[in-house]
Amino acid sequence: MTLGRLGQVLGGGTEAARSLLASSVELADAAVREVRTVSYLMHPPMLDDAGLGPALHWYARGFTERSGIHVEVDVPATLPRQSQELETTVFRIVQEALTNVHRYSGSRTAQIRIACQDGDICAEVSDQGCGLPPPSRSRGGAEAMGVGIAGMRERVKQLNGSFAIESAPGQGTTVRVTLPTVSKEKLRVANTAAEPEIHAEKGAAKSHGA
Repeated sequence: MTLGRLGQVLGGGTEAARSLLASSVELADAAVREVRTVSYLMHPPMLDDAGLGPALHWYARGFTERSGIHVEVDVPATLPRQSQELETTVFRIVQEALTNVHRYSGSRTAQIRIACQDGDICAEVSDQGCGLPPPSRSRGGAEAMGVGIAGMRERVKQLNGSFAIESAPGQGTTVRVTLPTVSKEKLRVANTAAEPEIHAEKGAAKSHGA
């Protein structure tokens, strides 16, 4: 809008001014398109409409087309729907892990595996690339692995899950995430809330017996 008003103020202007204005408008349009694309990839409507499995298959196909890295997706057809927060977290972690595969691993293949086990949802992204170097004494492991992995770790922590990376030089890398499902987390919270009551009842019984 501001660039449009600027064009009106300039009127005819000089050829250099018109050229700069046209270039600025093109840059603004390109930035808007890029933001829309990034926003769509970060949380595609398919994730809410169809669930985690179809969204991961869709993203893997697009990633393969853009990067040339063949991605295999192993998601159970019976994978139940989870909370929006959990599905978004898994989707974003897979995105970040695949981005790291593309940027650093040199691998031409990658695998995504999703499974439900004992009330947890488990997600793995693995590759057959160069692997991660061992952390040096001067740099800690988290710092050496970059901001992306630190962000993944923080996301998992917020949902009371576990995060692990298995890697060795020349032997590829596996990012493994385990998150409690909504039902399991509710059961854990209920049990935790019930513990004080149980202890109180035991204390009352002991007092009554005395």
